[in-house]
Amino acid sequence: MKTKFLPSWLSPQFIFGIVIIALGIMFLADNFGYIEARDFIHTYWPLLIILWGIAKVMQSPGSPGRTFGVILIFFGVMWQLDNLDIIYFRWHEWWPVILIIIGINFLRGSWFRNRLKPSSPYSETQTGSSENYLKHFVLMSGVKRAVTTKSFQGGELTAVMGGIDIDLRDAQMEGNEAVVDIFTTWGGIQLRVPAQWTVVVRANPIMGGVEDKTYPPREGEVKRLIIVGNVIMGGVEIKN
Repeated sequence: MKTKFLPSWLSPQFIFGIVIIALGIMFLADNFGYIEARDFIHTYWPLLIILWGIAKVMQSPGSPGRTFGVILIFFGVMWQLDNLDIIYFRWHEWWPVILIIIGINFLRGSWFRNRLKPSSPYSETQTGSSENYLKHFVLMSGVKRAVTTKSFQGGELTAVMGGIDIDLRDAQMEGNEAVVDIFTTWGGIQLRVPAQWTVVVRANPIMGGVEDKTYPPREGEVKRLIIVGNVIMGGVEIKN
């Protein structure tokens, strides 16, 4: 049985609804001369960044963007403390924290997926890319490939300032579930999957995006393709 740490009504929409109401009350009070809205906004504008980050973090564990939410919360808190003259904060001194948070997220994801390897459909002895388990790394280049294997087991796709295009529409999955670990920065990855597969996106976009254009299968045995990894200033597109 799963424990709910937050009430069901506490959602990102609820938070931003409260923000809009608060802004309306503030501007109304300013119109009647009770406060100076300009001074209030100048001092407390980082609260909007903090709330944005909280809304990202409050997404379900399988949702993308939670790492970006942590980054927003950190810098929002630092800017707010600086505006209140509690600490001295300048962006050009603290921006490497973004790299640290991203690196920690990579290590956490790698460690978690490594724990799952003994029960995964692929083995530690596999090296290189094959029809069954894909491994592609591109740097300022591109790969376009059609896969027709009858026992697809997942893969690892890395695109740095390049592109990867994988067509899986004629492939068949070995089990009921396969994992594709992606990483792209200043690049893009495109996956075409069979109409009988269900896509589950668990990748983290950081100043990038993951676009799932697939339609869920209507009938027959359901196969799950799970997308994990990180997208930094790049894009991933999945469609069937």
